[in-house]
This record gives sequence, C-alpha cells and structure tokens, in this order.
Amino acid sequence: MKRFEFFEVSGMRILVVILQLVFLKIYSNYTSVYELGIYYFLFTLSYSLNAFLLVPLDYFQQSQLYDLKSSNYSLKSFFKINVWVIKLILLILIFGVILCLFIMPAYVYVLPIITILALSTYVVNLLRGISNNLERRRIAIYTLLLETILKSIIFYTLQYFWHPSAIIILIAVLLSSLITLSILCILIKRFDEYESSEIHIFEARDVIKFSYPISIGAVVNWIQLQGYRMILVPLGLVEVVGIYGTVANVGTSGMSALSTVYSQLFVPNLYKSQGKYIKTYLQYALATILLVICVGYLLSDLIIEILTKAEFIKYSYIIVFGILSEAGNFLIGGLTIYLTIKKLTKSSMKASITGLFIFFTSFIILYLLKKVNVYTIGIPIILTQIIITFYLGFIVHKNILKERI
Repeated sequence: MKRFEFFEVSGMRILVVILQLVFLKIYSNYTSVYELGIYYFLFTLSYSLNAFLLVPLDYFQQSQLYDLKSSNYSLKSFFKINVWVIKLILLILIFGVILCLFIMPAYVYVLPIITILALSTYVVNLLRGISNNLERRRIAIYTLLLETILKSIIFYTLQYFWHPSAIIILIAVLLSSLITLSILCILIKRFDEYESSEIHIFEARDVIKFSYPISIGAVVNWIQLQGYRMILVPLGLVEVVGIYGTVANVGTSGMSALSTVYSQLFVPNLYKSQGKYIKTYLQYALATILLVICVGYLLSDLIIEILTKAEFIKYSYIIVFGILSEAGNFLIGGLTIYLTIKKLTKSSMKASITGLFIFFTSFIILYLLKKVNVYTIGIPIILTQIIITFYLGFIVHKNILKERI
C-alpha cells in the first residue's frame, strides 16, 4: 500500500470512529433508557441471524477470493451461494411472520426489519471485504464513512416526525445499510474481476463443510457477547441492558473502529502470505489494544459525559468492558483467518465450546450470588474472550511449530 493511501485510509477510519460515536450520542440522548434496552435486544436478534448463518459464508467467500482471481474466474462465481442465502432468509422470514401472527401479532412488523437488516449487513460487509482484499481500500472506507453519516442524518430526520424509539433507530440503521448496499453493487460491477466471463461452481457440500464449524463458533460467540441481552430483557431488566449496552458500546465502537482500520490495512497480508504474517499481525494488534485500554480507562468519565447522557457517568468504567470484549473479537478474528487459510476451522470449535462452558459457569455463579447487575454482567463476557483467545493462540502456535518441522 502506498504511504499516502495508508494515511488516507487511517484518517478516514478515525473520522468514522468519531461519526459512529456522534450517532451513539444522538440516539442515546433522544431515546429513553428503556427504549435503548429494547433496541439492543432487537438489534441482537438481527445480529444473531447474521452471525449464525451469514458470517461463515462471508469467511468462505473471502478465503476463495485470491484463488478465483489467480485462475481468472469472475466474482459472479459467488452468485449461486448468495441466491441460495436470499431464498433461505425469505423462508425464515415467512415462517417467522406466520409464527408471530399466532404468538405476538402486535410485533409482526418488527420481523421484516430485523431480517432484512441482517441480510443487508451481510451483503454490505461481504462486498466491502471483497473491495478491501482486492486492494480497493478507498471503496471500503468511503462506503463505511457514507453509511455512518447516513445513520445519524436519517435518525435525526425521523425523530422529527415520530417519537424516538428502538424501531426508529433500527429503521435508520437499515436504510443507511440499504443505500450503501446499492452503491457497493454499482461499484463492484465495474471491477475487472467481475467482468470476466469464466465462472467457478462451488459445491454445496464444500461450502457447508467449510462453514459449519465457523457457524458453531459464531453461535457460541453470540451467546457469550450478546446472550445477556436475550436473558435479561425477558426477565424485566430492560434498563440494565440499556445502561450497560450504551456505555459498553462506547468502548466497543472505539475498539471496533480501530480494529477495522487495522484489518483493512493488514488482513490482506494474512491472505497473501498464507498465514505467515500472523505473528506480526498479533504483535501490532496487542499494542493497539493496550493503547485503547489505557486511553479509555483514563478518560472514561470525560468520554461518557461527552458521548452519552450525564446520568451514565457513574457507570463510566464499564467502557473498559466494551473495549475488552471487542479486543477479544479483534484477536480471535485474526486467529480464525489463520485457521481458515490452513483449513483448520474445526479446531476453533473446541475453543468455542470451552468458552461457552466458562460463560455459563461464571454467569450462573453471579446469579446464585445475586450479583447480576450493570456492574457485573461484563465479567463473564471478558473472561470468556480471554479463554478463547488463549486457546486459539495455542492452536495456531502448535501449527506454526508443526510447519517448521
């Protein structure tokens, strides 16, 4: 990457961080704590569908990208996979709507929103990942910048006409995603890699064999990071979810933004080197994480006062939980890419199952001690992320030593 492009991408990503936090500031100020809790609950439902089914397919397609390019196959080779995905999502939506009509008819309109959001998020991330890995980093970063700006503009506009609520936030996120998706589709069609007439057909069994271990890992990761929302909201602790979700989300957003910049710059090196770059990748990643933790902890009161409501300042140290949970995803993502390249995705299942056991054990202990509150619900999440990161790191280390023999 040219030095100018490096600084350009990094600068734009920092701007995205700021704008994401502006969006958080806007919706958290206009929306009640209760509605924030409902939003996090509904967003988690959408995220769940994305993580269980769609993220593994994204991993598969990104891992095949360089093989397609080197063999002069078109990006249209991915069409068949994604047409199947759309059909499956539509079937899930139809089944969900019918079920909801009998169980909770008043909420039937919510299902299309969260389902379409899951699908749109998947396709946007897929196309953005393809752009980045094919060295069109400007497309990846500027479409992310656009999407972030659109969220704030659309929500701010909608709140003038409707009372700010969880649904209004979701609609703003969905509309910004759909607009970004349309632009990415137009841009991708102009790629030389798209225009090639040669099509590679992927066998369904190969896709499933590759994806299901990652899917299981995604399910476990969802339970570890988002499960508290699904548990506490039905128990009536909506405001606890709203407070923890808002404050931790500040840390998560900052760490996620920086990790995305990092990934855009260095993940292609992992694929190009067939995993040999992993040690350097992890060293710089750890340095980035430590820097964010120090800044987040020292400035937590100021950051929360600026970016949320004054009533959240007393919970400001929770920002560190958000940073650590996303830092875990950052490191786990790099380690998973390495395992994906080496066709060792089944190995990640052991780490995921171990992490799930740790999560439930620690959560049950908190529940039995009657210590489940806004200050403690992050402990099982962080503990689990640490265990999984070390487990995957051990597997990667073993494989590196094996390859040296």
